[in-house]
Amino acid sequence: MRLMKLFQASLPLLAALALSAGAAQAGTQKTELFLKAQAAYDAEHYAEASLLYESLLYNDIDNLEVKYNLANAYFKNGNLPEAIIHYRAAWYTAPRDPDIRANMHFALNAAGAIEPAPSFLDKTFSILSQNEWIMAAIGGYIAFTFLLILGMLIRPAKRMLAKLSLLPALLILVAVGGWWHWWQFKSSPEAVIVRSGATALFGPIEGSTAHYKIPLAALVRQQSTGAKGWVEIEYDGMDGWVKAEYIQRVSP
Repeated sequence: MRLMKLFQASLPLLAALALSAGAAQAGTQKTELFLKAQAAYDAEHYAEASLLYESLLYNDIDNLEVKYNLANAYFKNGNLPEAIIHYRAAWYTAPRDPDIRANMHFALNAAGAIEPAPSFLDKTFSILSQNEWIMAAIGGYIAFTFLLILGMLIRPAKRMLAKLSLLPALLILVAVGGWWHWWQFKSSPEAVIVRSGATALFGPIEGSTAHYKIPLAALVRQQSTGAKGWVEIEYDGMDGWVKAEYIQRVSP
């Protein structure tokens, strides 16, 4: 009876140990897969490297290095649409990274595509990623609350602390603007042209007048959706309609 009670009492510990061992084994396998992908890339086996990096993404290893390396592998293998997709995904995570921006610019030039021209506000709010703006807002809220509490505790410094609290309040407002900027990429996502021969039409209907041609791997912005698989996009300041199968969406 005592042995049975001891066994029952040890069950949670045994389960925790099993889960820990399983997690460690899974982590080791993912590390080995990452190293294998890097080795394939270094050996210039870019198709193999692409598949291995895609496997890492499929297994929830969705970090910046994997996205960037995958984009490089696709670019080296001549797959410009997939390269742009993953360069852009990496840029959403690290918009200040000069290597990501330079390689994405080079890939768009290789495709003969026009790079999006951001406005002043776009450039300003792209200084930080969406997660960084969220952290800035949280930091501003904590600082604002701390200064208000401090003002209630230290009466003589209340007026000065109230003035100081305007700085974190301003930070919160700017951070909300930054968050809103990135949220618009979800409500109106970007997309990459993944099929050759894409032509934007004036209307969402077969036989509509052609407006302009879009090169393969061009980066466009979705404006709205229509019936029967039509999508309104914007490219180089011009709107037009294309079939959904010509694009692949990418957003933060």
